[in-house]
Amino acid sequence: MTDELATGRTYPAKVLLYGEHTLLRGGRGLAVPYPRYALRWATGDPDPRLASFADFLGESVADLIDADRFREEVSDGLRLAGNIPTGYGLGSSGAVCAAVWDRYARPGVDRDRPTRKLRADLARLEAYFHGSSSGTDPLISFLNHPLLLSGGGNAGAVKLPAGWARGFFLIDTGMERSAAPLINRFLEAYARAPEPIREGWQAPADRAIEALIQGDREGLYRATARISGFQRLHFSHFIPEAWRDRWNGGENYRLKLCGAGGGGMVLGLARDPEATGRALGEELDWLG
Repeated sequence: MTDELATGRTYPAKVLLYGEHTLLRGGRGLAVPYPRYALRWATGDPDPRLASFADFLGESVADLIDADRFREEVSDGLRLAGNIPTGYGLGSSGAVCAAVWDRYARPGVDRDRPTRKLRADLARLEAYFHGSSSGTDPLISFLNHPLLLSGGGNAGAVKLPAGWARGFFLIDTGMERSAAPLINRFLEAYARAPEPIREGWQAPADRAIEALIQGDREGLYRATARISGFQRLHFSHFIPEAWRDRWNGGENYRLKLCGAGGGGMVLGLARDPEATGRALGEELDWLG
């Protein structure tokens, strides 16, 4: 097992570039794996959290997962090591599920089944962590490929142009957050006034996705600036207070929510990376 683990694959975090919240109301989303943060199988002291997960899988997902072997290997010291922070919207539980699926899916189960079915199966695993799951985060981690998401529950691999990550960066706010209250507040706001959110957030997100796929950098920046401005004006309570005054970088950069908001990571797009670095300091984690 030691040799196998030394050469084994990693299971990356995910970054939702566009579609935060608006996916829940029919918009599109674009998510990418982010290998700077990842998990891998390792050996060490037994992890009681994995043992508890194995118990859940044995009770609820035994048709897909060999929970007995999982439980046995965990008791022998198999564990997941890595650096994906929890409470940041980077898909830490999704990476756990991807790793377990890859190693413990039963021999008769097609690990590479069609995307829609695979997503549904992975959602059954991730339900342990969230009560319910779309299956998107573990799907991205398992496939290690950008995915185009739709509000209707579809997810398909998408090819992005070379250099697509240029100008994108993450900022660590240093704050964990709980997504559920923020999601509920968004849904309440949408129920009260859907049209402004569709025009100021959802439609620009769709345009940004299309511009990124097509390699239209100017259109991408304009659409991102529209999302950024709308979030700052109407959803400032989703933005960590320390970053509100630096949200609008004018012609140099724009910031937007990364996932639910409220903490975790903030996503930025720089038109002028050097000026952005001077303005925001060494806190930037460039995607490309």
